[in-house]
Amino acid sequence: MIKRILVAFAIGVLATAVLFALSFTAESFGLTSLANGLLWQNTLLQSFAPLGNIGTLEHPVYEGTPLNFLAFLASIPSGIIIYSLVAYAALSVARRRA
Repeated sequence: MIKRILVAFAIGVLATAVLFALSFTAESFGLTSLANGLLWQNTLLQSFAPLGNIGTLEHPVYEGTPLNFLAFLASIPSGIIIYSLVAYAALSVARRRA
């Protein structure tokens, strides 16, 4: 059981790192929607952080706050936890079928 937990955690870390890298690569090529989809946990957490409009009502310019940075940082461990749980469930199902 401990081995399965460690393998699931390693898969969660690897999946999060790979998806982060792919997301930043997609963003650099101008594929914002794909980048948001790959890094969905960050997109979800960023939606809860308020943005300040420093422009006018006709031409809004939104500026991030420190909460946006904290949401970005929180998306890393949340991705690791979510992908580790999914990997653990998949490994458990695979073990039962074997």
